[in-house]
Amino acid sequence: MKSILLVSGHKSGYNKSDITGVNEGDLNIELVRMLAVMLADYALVTVYPVDRDMYQDNRENKLLVNYKDYDYIFEVHFNAYNGSARGSSVQLHTDYTGGISVEQCIIDNIALLGFKKRGVNGIVRRNDLMNMNKAYREKVDYALLETCFYDNKEDMRLYEQKKSEVAWAIADGIISAFGLDMDSSDAVGIVKDCSSLNVREMPNHENIIAIVKAGTKLKIRGAGKDSDGDIWYQVTYKNVTGYVWPKYIEFVDR
Repeated sequence: MKSILLVSGHKSGYNKSDITGVNEGDLNIELVRMLAVMLADYALVTVYPVDRDMYQDNRENKLLVNYKDYDYIFEVHFNAYNGSARGSSVQLHTDYTGGISVEQCIIDNIALLGFKKRGVNGIVRRNDLMNMNKAYREKVDYALLETCFYDNKEDMRLYEQKKSEVAWAIADGIISAFGLDMDSSDAVGIVKDCSSLNVREMPNHENIIAIVKAGTKLKIRGAGKDSDGDIWYQVTYKNVTGYVWPKYIEFVDR
């Protein structure tokens, strides 16, 4: 199963537009969370903690992930240019020579919803982004989406009307172009030996995204390691995917 890291470009409240009144960070987080749910049945998906900025962590040598643990890193942003620009693009490293079928499929799907393509048929090449450059050096496939211009009223009106369709356009591009199949082989575990169990955004991370009661059945999608090397189970519960401590999970029949 392909392993995908989803990254919200900024934290909540970051980059508020005086023109539209919205924050880029909040848009990033909402879209990443929708993508995580849509991709969960097709890939092993990890969301970089949305209460952190991966660029800052990278800059300060405090990254919570190892790039090489992932087959694909997809970072979500929204663009801005004084309210005067519109459109969408997927950005790749200038020197990247691999295929771009996934990125082209994503931007083609988004364009079908009414968003203008920027760059060369929706693809922009650059080499001035730290996260992108690190991925390029480590030979890990990476793409950055500029979904649309969050400081443009027309772009935001269209996005708000079609945000679920935009999320699926992106997810479908990843699923279709990678040729991912829905995985029906996941194990099922039941929460035991505790009154409730925290589902965390990443292994042993402080950000709790759900709390499940004893007796709850969870789909076990895979596993991940924390900074100490301890194994945590990746699980899906309702509309979230996160990590739980294995001690409190017992495998059961479906």
